[in-house]
Amino acid sequence: MDLSITPCVLSLLLIGFSYAQEVKIYPAEKSIRRETNQKGLFITCEVDGLADDQNANLEWLDPADNVIGPYNSAAMSRIYSMQMRTSNELQFDTLKNGDEGVYTCRGTIGGNTITNDIRLELYDGIKVLSNHTQQPNIYTDAVIACAATANPLPTVQWRFANRTEVRGERYRPLPQGLEIKNITKADNGVYICMITVKEMSDSLPFQINVTVTVPPSLKGPPTRSTPIVGKRFEMTCVADGTPRPSFTFKKDKIVLTGERYKVSVVSDVNVNQGMLVIEELQDSDEGTYSCVAHNQGGNVTESVFINTIVPPVIEPIINQSVPEGNAVELVCIAKGDPAPVVTWRVAGSDITISDSQDKDITIESSVEEQPLIQVKTVKLKFAKLEPKHANNYTCSASNEAGTQEKDGRVLVEFKPNFDDTPYSSTYSWLNEKTEIKCVANAVPLAVIKWKHNGAIITEGPNFKISSERGTRQMTSILEVSVNVENMNSIFGKFTCMAENLHGEQEKEITLIQAVVPSAPSISIDGVSPTTIDLLITPHQETGGQPIIDYKVVYYAEGDEQNKVTRMAPVSSNSQELRTQFLIDKLTAEVRYYISVEARNNVGYGAKAEISDTTPAVRQPNNPKVTSPRTSDDPNTYKLVWEKPETGGKPLTGYKVKYYQVELKADDPEKVEKVVGEMITKTVDQGDTTEISLTELMPSSAYELQITAMNAIGVSMATTKIFTTPPGGLPNTGKTEGMATAAIIGILIAIIILLFLVIDVTFYFTKQCGLLWALKGKVAGGEAGGERADAEATDHEKEAFIKEGKQDSEEPSAKENVDVVNETDKSGEEDKMKELEPEDKEEKPVTESAEEVKEEAPLASSPQTETAPAPTAEASAESAVPDPQGDDKDPKV
Repeated sequence: MDLSITPCVLSLLLIGFSYAQEVKIYPAEKSIRRETNQKGLFITCEVDGLADDQNANLEWLDPADNVIGPYNSAAMSRIYSMQMRTSNELQFDTLKNGDEGVYTCRGTIGGNTITNDIRLELYDGIKVLSNHTQQPNIYTDAVIACAATANPLPTVQWRFANRTEVRGERYRPLPQGLEIKNITKADNGVYICMITVKEMSDSLPFQINVTVTVPPSLKGPPTRSTPIVGKRFEMTCVADGTPRPSFTFKKDKIVLTGERYKVSVVSDVNVNQGMLVIEELQDSDEGTYSCVAHNQGGNVTESVFINTIVPPVIEPIINQSVPEGNAVELVCIAKGDPAPVVTWRVAGSDITISDSQDKDITIESSVEEQPLIQVKTVKLKFAKLEPKHANNYTCSASNEAGTQEKDGRVLVEFKPNFDDTPYSSTYSWLNEKTEIKCVANAVPLAVIKWKHNGAIITEGPNFKISSERGTRQMTSILEVSVNVENMNSIFGKFTCMAENLHGEQEKEITLIQAVVPSAPSISIDGVSPTTIDLLITPHQETGGQPIIDYKVVYYAEGDEQNKVTRMAPVSSNSQELRTQFLIDKLTAEVRYYISVEARNNVGYGAKAEISDTTPAVRQPNNPKVTSPRTSDDPNTYKLVWEKPETGGKPLTGYKVKYYQVELKADDPEKVEKVVGEMITKTVDQGDTTEISLTELMPSSAYELQITAMNAIGVSMATTKIFTTPPGGLPNTGKTEGMATAAIIGILIAIIILLFLVIDVTFYFTKQCGLLWALKGKVAGGEAGGERADAEATDHEKEAFIKEGKQDSEEPSAKENVDVVNETDKSGEEDKMKELEPEDKEEKPVTESAEEVKEEAPLASSPQTETAPAPTAEASAESAVPDPQGDDKDPKV
């Protein structure tokens, strides 16, 4: 091959390859259209097929063929290029009007220039000038605005939120928006304004939230607190509207602003309230106040006149001190708005003073109007002062803002009087210091002096003088000491002399010598084997001093050396002058000599003497029942009594019997007839004074008898009728007895059943037993029958003897019971006589079991004994003595 042609060949190949390369621009369209003000547009220019040692040297030219250089931070380039080996990017940070035109990408490869260009066209994009939220007024032909611009011009379509087209007579598309005729709250919602630029294939769905505006309406005039000057004042008004209205407050058409006026809005689901607060109201705040509620739909105003109220203020009251018989007045001046109501009353009293109460007292009033306040003057006038008028008086001024009170004092000056001196005579005695009090009423206070037997008293061993100062009163206390030396001269008249500038007065007080009391009068009010009850009556001559107590001295006949001295206090009952005194622990059938001396502050007086003989020991007195007629419980009655006189022997207990009765219709205090069994309870303690009577029927009447017992015998019976209220049934214990009998019957039935089973078993297995014997008796004929009868008779005799031994060896159930029902037992014996022999054999078993069950709880004290109730005739005899204390006779 000719090597000389090789370079030529290579050059031709390189040129051909270079022409084969081209500049490509992305996007690949020759023309692109973008929206003005779009951000971040870039256009890429690149060359394919470059060798590793080749460089395209790509650059961008603007429409004026100026080279677009790289980013300049100092100039903050908006359009710039970014050069790389095989590409160059044209960057637009923001597209502006004027950027449109043809942009060229140019490259140089091996000395050859290659280019490509792209046209940039700009248009104005869709711009919406309306708001997303619109609030047209209710009940108007509202236009929902959708103002949009674009180049080319856009078109608009309206759709609901669900993308359906807006159609209907009430809807009319307008160039400026969508008209909705007579819009209401039902039209609230989302509307879509669909903006389209067909030439640019551009569209924008613009959502508009429509909320119908309801102009505010006030729910009545403003409400307010009482406008009291100096107090907090509040005014509120409540308004409806959509959106929620705001509030403005005005006074006399001027908007209230500043720190004194605090306006707030309280809104919740149920209320929208505006509030004006003035912390300290002033007189100048009086005027017309308006509450204005407003939103974009409009405003509404309500006004109210505020007439400030001034609380009453009383000026100081001048006290008056005037001599008796003169005229004087207390003046009360009260300021307030409205004019206060002014009254006078005596301090500490609730009664208002009026003209009609006292002819010497009158009320005079007048009112003076001043700017923003009124002055009321009320005078309390005394035509002729008397000492009774001296007092503190209260002036009270009130209006709806409050009340104020102030006191004034009237001092009635008068000469001394002794109206409050407690006595005109008093007593003293040897070695006693006695106070003589003299009380002088006077204004000004009196000066007091004392005289005795015409001479002025000065302090010394016999006299001491002290004083006590009070309101319009001076008390002088003269202490007089009586001793042996002055006893004959100290008693007599003492003169109290009181003096002030209006005059003087004297008061005589006699000091009397007190002596021991005279002998009292004594009598015997009652005698028992161990006690004497004295009745002591003081003598009218008490010696000038009250009786303190009595000295009682007594002794047994023939035993004068063993005198007993006891002190009897004076009766504490102010209505009872007599003193009752019990001399106890005496011996029966003995004569006692008794003397009594009365004692006062001076000493013991003369004796009074009496004697009496104690009777023989006997049964106690009957108890006195103190419990009420009606029980608190329908099934129980609490019987209470007083411990009686013992009769000379200690009480050993009580016996109580009670039974249900019917009372006479015409006299409920008497028994018509007895309708229930008698129940007896015994109390074994002589000091006990109450017991509960149980097993009673509700709404029933009962009669009880109670007797007391000692070692000698039984007292007379005390009878009382009582009743029970309605209520539950009594717990008599009969249910338990019936249950016990039933259990015993069941046990007997089980034993008989077991006996029959065993006998049948023996009949078939052992050929013996009762059935086997009966079979032999039937089969044995007459002879066998007689023999069997004889054997049976012997067998019954043996069984009877054996049973008798068992009865004599085993104690009866009745012997284990502490209290025996004798009447029940005799009644059962009568019934037993009428029963057949078979009944007589079974009846005691049942009764014994029942008696044991019923009587067991009665083992503890008090014991209970049940017996048939007495007849009406027997009840009448209940007061007969019961010396044996038993109840075998139903009449007792």
